[in-house]
Amino acid sequence: MFDAEFLKGETWGFPGAAVEHIETHAAHVFLAGPRAFKIKKDVKLPYLDFSSREKRQQALAAELEINRIFSGDIYLGLMEVRGEPVLVMRRFAGGALLSWQMAHGGIDAGLAGKLAAMAAHSHDRAPRRDTPGAGIMTGLGAQLSGAFVDSPDIFRPAETIEFHAAYRAALQTGKALLNARSERGLVRRCHGDMHAGNIIVEAGEPKLFDAIEFSEKIATIDVLYDLAFLVMDLWTNAERRAANLVLNRYLHLRRNAEDLSGLTALPLFLATRAGVRALVSADLAHEQQMRDSLQARGQALDWFRAALAYLRPAAPLLVAIGGLSGTGKSTAAAALAPGIGLAPGAIHVRSDIERKVLAGVSETERLGAAHYSRDASFAVYDACLARAEAALRAGQAAVLDAVFAAPHERRAAEDLARRVGVRFEGLWLEAPEALLKSRVESRHGDASDATPQVVDRQLGYDLGQIGWRRIDAGGSASETVARISALLTP
Repeated sequence: MFDAEFLKGETWGFPGAAVEHIETHAAHVFLAGPRAFKIKKDVKLPYLDFSSREKRQQALAAELEINRIFSGDIYLGLMEVRGEPVLVMRRFAGGALLSWQMAHGGIDAGLAGKLAAMAAHSHDRAPRRDTPGAGIMTGLGAQLSGAFVDSPDIFRPAETIEFHAAYRAALQTGKALLNARSERGLVRRCHGDMHAGNIIVEAGEPKLFDAIEFSEKIATIDVLYDLAFLVMDLWTNAERRAANLVLNRYLHLRRNAEDLSGLTALPLFLATRAGVRALVSADLAHEQQMRDSLQARGQALDWFRAALAYLRPAAPLLVAIGGLSGTGKSTAAAALAPGIGLAPGAIHVRSDIERKVLAGVSETERLGAAHYSRDASFAVYDACLARAEAALRAGQAAVLDAVFAAPHERRAAEDLARRVGVRFEGLWLEAPEALLKSRVESRHGDASDATPQVVDRQLGYDLGQIGWRRIDAGGSASETVARISALLTP
């Protein structure tokens, strides 16, 4: 199927053009001029079958149809070259791949937010399926355990037994939830392969491509399991803050669908994604000669142990960060969240955001005095506590970010931790008056409505006795975070 003619520009309609060849476990991709041409390999694997020309033709047609939903400007059509069906795509620069950006400069908060919006939008449009969620994960777990048992040359039998037991326990804990999520419409025909190598960023906007086309079964999954691939990819590649921001932003954007109870299943979803990566690396290793397979074997073992780590429990923690406007509460909370609790870190609950949600306005729309009345503030704090409680009961840590000026507001946070039975850390940030006013005045495009006049009013509050740990927040944000991190370390 693949010969030297495929490496000639004229074969693709670009005489004299250099042809770049990229090989994956199931396809050949040829880059020539402004186009990319994809041919399926003549292979049959446990999860796909391209062993006939007809099957390859059907797979490419499905790939074209499905991916036009996500990125219609990339997928252009089908053609035939040297008797093989070919998918024609718009070529993009290698530097456009999110995986390339992770390796060359990282993912900033703005892009992380756009990645979350991309994922949320794809799930809003994905067709609903009625497949029970527990059955999907049971099947995946059985496939993984079987593959690990069948590869004792890579995966140690004792660790394989540990994985199977931990997976089964997590599945049992989440079984009712997984099925309930299916009944709520959260099992859908998703992209199915939402990792950094299948996302490009052009003009600052991320876009999905290369969705699962060869199996409706593999792509029919819980939306959080779909998201888990991206979160895991970011987390594993040292983009932990981005992973935490993506999860938090996604859950905010999909509040009408997600009530945070799904976080109970997140360790299972992350472990399964890592396990699948281990399985694929093991398959690659077994296709190679032993002397050439060491890298793939090492990668398979690394992914396997990552899967085990996701399944190991960690006690949730509630951190409450209070202080007057301008002390840097939100900056500190966002920086601390990735390092608290289970991967990918704590759920960040910010009073400024909850206030805008209750008001039914965008995050940056300024609110009038009526939204800061006593009754309105009670409602905001109740909403914050409820969201934090949902995260904690699902096993995830939470960071509460609010002024907490009144003693009863601080007591309510402490009472929440006692009621749920988790460790509590209350932090009170302090900074000089002039610095507070300077910081709030310099804010732009932020959810906070604070102004220097608001700071003046807050300085006159009767704060009562503050029993929380006092933190000097008068320096840089990194200095404040370092001080807090030292206190939170057990």
